[in-house]
Amino acid sequence: MARSGVGAGEQQLRAITAEGLGEMYFRDGGRRAQCLEVEFTDVAQFEIDL
Repeated sequence: MARSGVGAGEQQLRAITAEGLGEMYFRDGGRRAQCLEVEFTDVAQFEIDL
């Protein structure tokens, strides 16, 4: 498992999180909305439970 967020700054973490959310939720692993771009703007708090 790649640890691409290790040592990343806030902007990079936002981009990584947006890409992961876009891939898993909106693009559904390539089955829909393939050209959709996801971007976090004006985020105060974001919590993810694994």
